[in-house]
Amino acid sequence: MKQYQETEPPYRLPDGLNVFSWSLPFLAEKVSSMLYTIVKKCAAVDEGDDAIDLTEKMSEKSVDAKKNARSVIKGKIKSVAAMSRMFGTLREEQELLLKIKNISPDGKLPRGILLEGKPAIKHAAKQFNIASELDRENEKRPKKKDQ
Repeated sequence: MKQYQETEPPYRLPDGLNVFSWSLPFLAEKVSSMLYTIVKKCAAVDEGDDAIDLTEKMSEKSVDAKKNARSVIKGKIKSVAAMSRMFGTLREEQELLLKIKNISPDGKLPRGILLEGKPAIKHAAKQFNIASELDRENEKRPKKKDQ
């Protein structure tokens, strides 16, 4: 039986997240944007077909069916676009929350910040950016002394 020693992993995700939890917002945003592009292209192709078909004389029922199909496709496009925006917002907010957690001394979010909403979260992230900008001079490596 072989025994292996535990070694330090090369990289750890913030707050001990697993790769699936961490990457889900990114993946959802990309999948929804691809779906939005596909549905939009299909709608453009269908509109081109409608223009050709409408030049020929059609019955009123087929025209109504085409209009209904077009409105259904437009509804799908709107819902996919809304879903894409939602996943983008979720990803941005998760990144802000992780940044705020990492700057706090105890590794936790400040009390009440989630209840105060998005403006409070953005304000906390802005404070971090200001503090890191002011501390940039202290973060430099010391210059080598000439011997």
